[in-house]
Amino acid sequence: MVMAETYTLNSGYEMPVLGYGTWQLPKNIAAERVRDALECGYRHIDNAPSFRNQAEVAAGIKEWCKIRKIRREELFLSSKIWNTHHSRERCMEQIESMLEDFGTTYMDLIVIHWPFGWAEDEPVTEKSDMGMWPRCNNGKFRYSDIDYMETWTALEDAHRSGKIRSIGLANFNLEQVERVWTKGLIKPAVLQVELNPLFTQKEVRKYCKDKGITLTATMITGNPGSAYYRKHEDENLLFNPVIQSIARAHSKSVVQTLIRWVIDIGHTAIVKSSETRRARNNLNVFKFRLTAEEIQRIENLNQDFRILNPLLGNHDHPYFPWPHKKAD
Repeated sequence: MVMAETYTLNSGYEMPVLGYGTWQLPKNIAAERVRDALECGYRHIDNAPSFRNQAEVAAGIKEWCKIRKIRREELFLSSKIWNTHHSRERCMEQIESMLEDFGTTYMDLIVIHWPFGWAEDEPVTEKSDMGMWPRCNNGKFRYSDIDYMETWTALEDAHRSGKIRSIGLANFNLEQVERVWTKGLIKPAVLQVELNPLFTQKEVRKYCKDKGITLTATMITGNPGSAYYRKHEDENLLFNPVIQSIARAHSKSVVQTLIRWVIDIGHTAIVKSSETRRARNNLNVFKFRLTAEEIQRIENLNQDFRILNPLLGNHDHPYFPWPHKKAD
């Protein structure tokens, strides 16, 4: 089964509705899992340097394409510019690294991973990537004052040169997105944001619809498997009775139902699983639709609950995107 549904980006290129996410895929299984995902039917593979598995993910793609004799144009490869590469020079270096690892002359999509930047003076080597996580002696991240508009300008130039077909943003607030939209010469094609029934992001969704930006949902299950971002007492969407009831009505799993919800409200998604069986099941969402009443029941679950709000202690960075909520 090859997934056929796509969205046309404002750049003019087609992007699959579902992407296979590679965050938290261990290096020792990353290549195998990516090969399995491609064999299942995924054609959009999403990666990022901060996932620490870029070379392995790229190897899996190249191996599978060689075996299956798949042309590069049949795939959609996306990645992200990391916080330590916000300067024009470092951004361009990271793009070149992606092209080299993936063995391609262009990336289909590159977004800025976060609006805030970190110090860029520590090296990243094959043996150590600690330069991607620059900290002071007290453990606090060392910031840079580089404006994300400098990063955006670098992406624009890479787009013009043909090295990137579409460019976008991730985890930016609407004021920051509007600034890029207004000041940039090329409009963002994609905005990747956390989106799930507990955090429905209606204002962001409307903005993207109005501007013609394709919204890509991440963390659609509320990331139940990560204790780093999610507290034990936080609600687990996999056991939500409303979603379970809707899933049973369609003979689908909760995750399949969540994916269908994202598609039915007009957006795209990046989904991940380290288990091939689940990855395959996540593609089995194109032969049913939710009713308007079911969609509303899911929308009513909203609590404006952001999993990523406590991310990495960057609240005092001038470009941190969200208000800081102190722990109770």
